[in-house]
Formats: sequence, structure tokens, C-alpha cells
Amino acid sequence: FQMKDEMQTAVKHNIRGGEGSPSFRYLFSAEQLGGRAEMMAVITLQPGESVGVHPHDEAYVILEGAATVTEDGQARELHVGDAEFCADGHTHSIRNHTAAPTRFLAVIVPNK
Repeated sequence: FQMKDEMQTAVKHNIRGGEGSPSFRYLFSAEQLGGRAEMMAVITLQPGESVGVHPHDEAYVILEGAATVTEDGQARELHVGDAEFCADGHTHSIRNHTAAPTRFLAVIVPNK
């Protein structure tokens, strides 16, 4: 179990060349995940914030709001419940193009 008030949080600036300072709430540490995932976090993007283009095995699930997710240069608007998986060898980015906060689950899986 991991209670909300026990979770690590961080604010990161201009992630991967993106805009703003998204906030991260790490649900479990990499050690707690036992190698099954490198990161599992809920990330909040305020209006206009983004995570820049980057490669690796990672899944996004939109929990609140909406975002523009670009994978290999192809942009799609995702809404609550929508998901994207960026497989090894591909790139993706995410941007909150709305006037309200966007919250999404990000899970980085080990590249094996």
C-alpha cells in the first residue's frame, strides 16, 4: 500500500525541452516496483505546459482534462480514459492545449 501523503512529489522544469513546470506524484518508487516499471507517476500539466519529445517504452492514460499527444510526429487529442503507448524506437510528447489542468498516469516500462 502507498498512501497519498507518503508519496514522493516533485516539480520539474522544462522536461525534455517542454514548457513550464509539471508536477509529479510518484505512486511507487522503482525499488517498490521491483524492476517491473522504472516509473509510475501521476503528472499534472497546467494550461500550456508540456513534456518535450523523447524516446522510450512509456504509457500515458489521461485521468483528468485533455492533452495533445504526439507520437512519431503524428498528433492526437486525448481525453479522460484515452491512452497511448510509445514503444521502444519511437518518440512521443504531451502538451496541455486546454484552459484547465490535465492529469495523466505515466508508466515507464523496462526496455528489455
